[in-house]
Amino acid sequence: MIRTEVITIGSEILAGHQVDTNFQTITEVLGNEGLMISQHVTVPDEREALGQALSAALARSSLVIMTGGLGATPDDVTRRVMASVLGRKLIFRQALLDQLREKYSAIGKQMSTACEAMALVPAGAQPLHNSIGIAPGLFLREKACLLFVLPGVPAEMLAMLSEEVVPFLRREGLTGREKQETLRTIGLPEVTISEWIQPLLINGINCSFLPDAGRIDLRFWTRGGERIGGDLENVIEGAVNRLGPFCYARGEISLEEVVVTRMSELGLSLGLAESITGGMIGSAITSVPGSSRMFLGSAATYSNIAKQTLLGVSAATLESHGAVSGLTAKEMAIGARRIFDADVSISTTGIAGPGGGGNDKPVGLVFLGLSNTKLCTSVKALLSGDRRMIRRRSTTLALNMLRLMMMDRLDLIGGKSRHVSDH
Repeated sequence: MIRTEVITIGSEILAGHQVDTNFQTITEVLGNEGLMISQHVTVPDEREALGQALSAALARSSLVIMTGGLGATPDDVTRRVMASVLGRKLIFRQALLDQLREKYSAIGKQMSTACEAMALVPAGAQPLHNSIGIAPGLFLREKACLLFVLPGVPAEMLAMLSEEVVPFLRREGLTGREKQETLRTIGLPEVTISEWIQPLLINGINCSFLPDAGRIDLRFWTRGGERIGGDLENVIEGAVNRLGPFCYARGEISLEEVVVTRMSELGLSLGLAESITGGMIGSAITSVPGSSRMFLGSAATYSNIAKQTLLGVSAATLESHGAVSGLTAKEMAIGARRIFDADVSISTTGIAGPGGGGNDKPVGLVFLGLSNTKLCTSVKALLSGDRRMIRRRSTTLALNMLRLMMMDRLDLIGGKSRHVSDH
């Protein structure tokens, strides 16, 4: 197996000012091609640190991918460090400079003198085309190692990885050694899923658990030929049957896509009343193309006054039970279905923290309401995590409530009370 290493360049990442999404993307794209990452290093925009990381990577890995430091600002040092580590001169490419000028001209900007540095290429390296940005990438062979240097901008990095790197690796015969499949689950803790799935894993087939905000993806993977590929399909079918309604999709299909597609097929319209989620459910729904066929709108009713005046929640309910209660959630859902004239409505109310909780109503307490032509119900959940995670998990619960309603399996929500956790 080819040893593959990723070097992420960025002081802002180490400082916590920016999340390194590039590494996750590279892992997923190369994983689909049968290449597993052996090592990942993050270094600041400093010549010495980058030089040490690159020297070590070239000595121990057969494929190295670096991201970042290809622009024209003072902290973009990647080209010069490459040349220094490899003992190669930086060569000025007039054709590359002409291409850069054309790109700037196309967007109506004058290219500064500093940007000419992007036309410098270490001797023996090949520029990689940037189809959606300015800075070109770089590729070279250093003895037994293949080195790719890609932009740090996530969209540009992905485009270059997909259009330049992956086709090259395929031509070299370095891909295709792994088969993998993803099952997406919700409603079961990780330990239960593990107990159900482990007996199914045979013949070198592995399963990774990827929890996120109440959803758990199962990544099945194996290396081998067609025979093992056939075994993998049998394992997937067995897992789907064992998980039943707790498996909501196979492949890269989101929960919101499942909900939008099914509601559209059934001809159902949706209205929302969001308090703790503040529009997050509506945002998830509208991220799906075609959601306009079923989504009517969302009322972000954060204050008690908004709940009363917009949704018709009674003052008596708010006074006796409070804004965070099952009865309030139900009245919010009824109000949302009425004001949007929707077939189905979902509501959320809760305490996201970090303050505002108490003994009776702790941080993480959430109530969800659902109203349709046949019923009006509420569900209580106690969620863990910080404010952001509690709101994300509330969104997940609401989407799953819609999915289960359409399956006539609201019993899987857990009745009137349930503690919800990823693990």
